[in-house]
Amino acid sequence: MRKVALILVVIMVLSTLFIGQGLVIGAASQHLGNDWNRGVVAGLRAEMERLGHTLIHTNARGDTGQQVADVENFLERRVDAVIIAGGEGPAFEPVMRRLQQAGIPVITIDIPSQYTLCNVTSDNFNAGEKLALYTVNKMESSGNIVVLDTPGWHSLLIRGRMLEAVAMDYPDVKIAARFEVSVVDSVNYSYNLIRSYLLANPDTHAIYCTWGLPAIGASRAIRELGLQDEIFVVCVDADQAVLQEMLQPDSPLTAVVGQYPERLGALSVQMAELAAKGQTDIIPVEAYAPIILIEKTAPEIWFSSLEIMLPEEAWEALYGN
Repeated sequence: MRKVALILVVIMVLSTLFIGQGLVIGAASQHLGNDWNRGVVAGLRAEMERLGHTLIHTNARGDTGQQVADVENFLERRVDAVIIAGGEGPAFEPVMRRLQQAGIPVITIDIPSQYTLCNVTSDNFNAGEKLALYTVNKMESSGNIVVLDTPGWHSLLIRGRMLEAVAMDYPDVKIAARFEVSVVDSVNYSYNLIRSYLLANPDTHAIYCTWGLPAIGASRAIRELGLQDEIFVVCVDADQAVLQEMLQPDSPLTAVVGQYPERLGALSVQMAELAAKGQTDIIPVEAYAPIILIEKTAPEIWFSSLEIMLPEEAWEALYGN
């Protein structure tokens, strides 16, 4: 009996040594409606498991108010670190300030802020500039562009601004219209929107989408109207549905800037771990994951220092494993 008791005591002591070894990290997603968001969460989960930490993940289903409430709940639970996985950046400023005051480090994905220790993102300035230059060159420096955007998401705003900056150098290129597409039912919404717009404004040459799902709806509208030879579509985010649309022989979706969302998720966990352990002196203000340019047909030499793939190659690189 004494031997058994002694073994139990040893087990209890050893267990107390390992309790609390891992961190508890809260991660709040705005929605999981596309592969980018789902990929980020997959990267979060895999890296948390690899490092032995506990993940508390929430999905606000497109509701920014709920996402803010989810982050406030992390504050109440006194987690070791918080990751805000995209969303309408300004909405989080008050709760991020409170987290900072409470000594809980915040890592953001696609949200730069004075209250984040590190914003993990793709190089959206480069992505927006390259996609804009591709668009202008494919238009042969003349024509009308329609922009499909979503309000409040910082990286998307950058991509739109880079188009504006590039277009300033081409006097015959005009941004004719800009529309905001909600994350809720975005494919059908963009389809109806673009179909109606093109019926009233046939003198359109390109649809520039700052994220992926609106490009699918826009492409379907163009194909239904038989305008594939007159209007092309470009976007950022190589979701599976986006690449599937691109692979259609008659699709007007000709170029996509793809990201590696799982790497963004993993990188944010690594930054959160460093922050929670007090190693803030080695954390960058922004940490970048790579981007790729995906072209529908045989890639042309548009840019140097940028990985360029066909849709089949991009599918293997992003979803082949």
